Amino acid sequence: MLKPHHVHYYIAKTTMSSNHFHQIEGYTRTVNGNGYDGHYHLYRGITSFENKHYHRYYGKTGPAIALPDGTHYHEIAGRTYFNYDQPLPTEYGGVIYDQPNRPKHDHNYQGATEKGTGYEPGFDPSRLG
Repeated sequence: MLKPHHVHYYIAKTTMSSNHFHQIEGYTRTVNGNGYDGHYHLYRGITSFENKHYHRYYGKTGPAIALPDGTHYHEIAGRTYFNYDQPLPTEYGGVIYDQPNRPKHDHNYQGATEKGTGYEPGFDPSRLG
């Protein structure tokens, strides 16, 4: 069975925390796989900039979930890294973790990727089933 390299686009909204939420959006890392082999992808990024800050996040998708047309998707879920409720002023943005007793928060998220994209030209996922 063919195991083409590909990526998946994802977008999800985080849970509300400290009176705001963020959006996560991006592409998974590329791997070789199809909807029937249980492969997974790694992903990472930073959330949207809300309430004067963002959060880092890293994750691993769930295994491939096959669709009737031969394509597949993955579920994603996780939590962001902590950031301060009132971010410290920084000249270039980012996060400074130097005040351990300063109130901080994180967010959870869950969603699903879209079908795979970035397949080689001429690839036909219906050949997999």
